[in-house]
Amino acid sequence: MRRANAFAPGPTGGGGAWVPTGEYGYTVDIGRIASKLRVGWLSWLPSRTYSLAPAGVPPWRRAACASQARAGDALLFAHGFLGSPFDMAHACEALASDGFVVAAPELPESLAASYEAREGVTREAIVAATQAALGDEPRRWGIWGHSAGSGTALSQPGEFALGRACLACPLGRALEARVNDPLFLCASEGDGCNRFSETSPADSLTLAAVNKAPPFSTFESADLAYAGPSLPRRGVLLFRKGDALLPNHISFLWTRTNEALFDLLSAFLPLAKALNLFLLDFDTEKEARLAAPTAAKVVPALRRFLAGMRSAGRQSCSVLLRICKEAHMHTHHITPSREYVNSVRVRHLPVQMRRITQPVERLPLQK
Repeated sequence: MRRANAFAPGPTGGGGAWVPTGEYGYTVDIGRIASKLRVGWLSWLPSRTYSLAPAGVPPWRRAACASQARAGDALLFAHGFLGSPFDMAHACEALASDGFVVAAPELPESLAASYEAREGVTREAIVAATQAALGDEPRRWGIWGHSAGSGTALSQPGEFALGRACLACPLGRALEARVNDPLFLCASEGDGCNRFSETSPADSLTLAAVNKAPPFSTFESADLAYAGPSLPRRGVLLFRKGDALLPNHISFLWTRTNEALFDLLSAFLPLAKALNLFLLDFDTEKEARLAAPTAAKVVPALRRFLAGMRSAGRQSCSVLLRICKEAHMHTHHITPSREYVNSVRVRHLPVQMRRITQPVERLPLQK
């Protein structure tokens, strides 16, 4: 069953203590990981599901953004290879608190392996089906992705007027992208996946300027990214060696999904190293634990980017999320249910966020 998790802002107001009424079911299929890493003889290994509490309200989440989203504004998160829709749940919650509906579909190479990919079930088709699931009302869309998901964010057809953002992306290829939408690229010289690129991130910036790639602006630090009055149409944030913070490939992901991976997979680390498997910086992050400080820098920059690319003016955060259930559309004012929704109240934020888990398999895939 293919699913898309949606984080939707609810009525304004509220208050009181923030009390979660549900948790995220984060599944890791070890056999699936083994198969994707071409050690299929370990595909018999089991899977495990973790119950992860919502991210809550760290100090960087309480920081005000420039404006609120307009009713109907929606965002998509595309996870990477062996990733999960929950990989950036902390960012999804923060953006929902800004007034966006945020959808995070499970893509074919996910850790959960809840379905077998078949012909026609592509990242592009699933993202399009997720957009269709959010109803036919006029929307402005934005999209961001991590790792392989950054490729999805760059290549997904259609207009994304709110912008396209790529985290832990191959910087050289991304700089050459010819997209008309606003673009935010974020990379790190500490990313172990740079070894698969022909040039280093810093050299990619130089070559892009020499080769007359579409014009872009570079930010000196994460704190300065989209923080000034002048907002570049194409911006690049590069964490460089010597910086106080140098994220690795999975430092960009949510702390709690990373910790679940460490809990389950650490015992297999010696075997993976003996097999000379590239671990997508799993081993590096296990030692460094940089996800929390990376989130404190990158998520606010992402929020400012998306805030800056929408028109000014504060709007009501009340949004009705239309989801497809069975054969027709319903508009839900949702109460918690085990299968479809977990509702939480957020202190310090004038919204009530609802997380809806929607079967995408029932949605029309564009051909």
